[in-house]
Amino acid sequence: MIFSTILLSLFLSFHPFHVSVMTVNHSAEEKSLQITLKIFADDLEEAMNRDSFRDEGQPYIDVLNPKDEYELNTFIERYIEQNLFILVDGEAVSPQYLGKEMEEMAMWCYLEVPQVSALQRLKVRSSIMTEVFDDQINIVHINYKGAVKSMKLAGNRSTDEVSFEEEG
Repeated sequence: MIFSTILLSLFLSFHPFHVSVMTVNHSAEEKSLQITLKIFADDLEEAMNRDSFRDEGQPYIDVLNPKDEYELNTFIERYIEQNLFILVDGEAVSPQYLGKEMEEMAMWCYLEVPQVSALQRLKVRSSIMTEVFDDQINIVHINYKGAVKSMKLAGNRSTDEVSFEEEG
């Protein structure tokens, strides 16, 4: 019994689930969407070392112990650009990558979409890590004027849309 409990604890410590959590906050003051994306760094490393991402002959991308932080940020920005698409009120926008922070094995990526003074509809397509993990779930929370709406993007559903209707 004790042995199986130890094994289960070890197994769970290697995060057997594959999930990202993205929060989109609308800032009325700054007229922007401020985005945080939390992902497991080792999963990102695996995704960025796929042949479909790396250029031929490019050395291994070490996310956990990078030799060059600037180069790593360039790769992360490219990966996000290729796997995250956002439409604001039907118009495609390009989130600007601002940087990242590590928190143990989790990585927080920060993005911003400027010049968004109001929001009626937000459509998100996320294929983050889906090329690596069949069970990947990408959760998106959108905060606008105190209302919070969420999306669960998984399996065949990589796109969803939420609406914020003005009352009055």
